[in-house]
Amino acid sequence: MHRGVLTGDLAAARGALAVAVPGALLDAAYGGVVDIPQLVLVGDADPLADREAIARAVKAAPKARLAVVHGGHHDVLNDVQHRSVAAEIVSFLETLGNKLVPVISVESSTW
Repeated sequence: MHRGVLTGDLAAARGALAVAVPGALLDAAYGGVVDIPQLVLVGDADPLADREAIARAVKAAPKARLAVVHGGHHDVLNDVQHRSVAAEIVSFLETLGNKLVPVISVESSTW
């Protein structure tokens, strides 16, 4: 079904994701500051994600959280770890409702 939608979309060109993002678009994306809480999810096995650039963008944002999915590929919501990713999203949403104070924090662990 998704392939049919993309195939039928004249604005979607095969191979377009392999083309570098224009500098002006990157400047616009990284130049602005969004002052809302953001959860950024990335798989550590994602061949398409520039982890260094993502980490820099998250560190530059006033209220952002980067969650790395170990063994996760490009589509972390539909990957093997999807339940853990869903739990991270729920935790993030609960933190939003608690004025950005985590509902649970680990104080001690031996592993």
